[in-house]
Amino acid sequence: MNEFLRNNWFVVVIAVIIIAFISYFIYDETKYNVSKASADGQEVLASIDEKSITAQDLYDYSTPFDSSLIYNLYRNQVVEQSIEATEDMETDAKELEDAINSNSSGTTNYEASIAQELAMYGYKGYEQLYDYCLMTIKEAQLQRDYIEDHFEECTEPLKENNPRTISIISMSVTDPTSLTEDEQKKKDNIDKALESESFADAATAYSEDTSTASNEGFYGYIDTGALSSSSSNSLDATVVQAALDLDKGETSDWITVTDSNTGLSSLYRVHVDETDIQSIWDSKNETVSNSILSAVLNADSTLSYRIIEEYAKDLDIQFEDEETQNKLEDYLAQQLGDDSDESE
Repeated sequence: MNEFLRNNWFVVVIAVIIIAFISYFIYDETKYNVSKASADGQEVLASIDEKSITAQDLYDYSTPFDSSLIYNLYRNQVVEQSIEATEDMETDAKELEDAINSNSSGTTNYEASIAQELAMYGYKGYEQLYDYCLMTIKEAQLQRDYIEDHFEECTEPLKENNPRTISIISMSVTDPTSLTEDEQKKKDNIDKALESESFADAATAYSEDTSTASNEGFYGYIDTGALSSSSSNSLDATVVQAALDLDKGETSDWITVTDSNTGLSSLYRVHVDETDIQSIWDSKNETVSNSILSAVLNADSTLSYRIIEEYAKDLDIQFEDEETQNKLEDYLAQQLGDDSDESE
């Protein structure tokens, strides 16, 4: 039995998930019914406005959307089989789980919302949030391992995005066109410090951005993606653009930023610390490490799929259901840009 499970793990997982889903759905829809109804010889799962919804209807409606779920189940198991969890990974997964709960707890029925989201990734309910978090941490390690072994190939697309790490100095001003005496004095002191000291020393001494000043002004990783309106980057686009226009070791002139919502203004100087992708990748700063991993994956939309496929080659994957195998293969072909229809 153990040998069978080991050789057919993917089929078993698919079967268990599908059976659990169907069993729960049928139970949930019929638990208040005294007897089962039927229409055209098929069991009726629900009725709306006297229109019956049968099990076949449910299958027909859901089938076009199950390819991504099948892939997620497949991906989950490839990751689970390929990466063994360490204590550090388990700790990180628990911290991620706590962060998700903390950020969601103010939302009504947040557990149900999380459960709905998890279902799209192949998990059966809110109680499996930790399992999802651990899988995410393990997949990141799997991706790091692969990129480390194929670094030049994987990072080539990122070069076009002008990757770099930067540091900043900022100070708030009442009116950027007419500084007060104290504001002008502080600005002059920063300029003098930059002439005689390192950017890190000047940032530590003078920057009003407390989150970076405590770390010698170090802000972290950016690339052209930080210019996007959808970016989670907290720097104004004018500061980002100035940083992208500099070479390693260069420092910008003063940049004025006025918040359109609050009307508050700040002055910035930005310094480029590193532009070499290998050096950034090797960073011991966890935030930078996570940022460049994400950047490498985003620069090539097919990479995460190719990594899973590469690791899957080392596993004994067998499909006893041809339709499931075809759906998975078609889905992967679309994500990898191998769909023959595109060339027609």
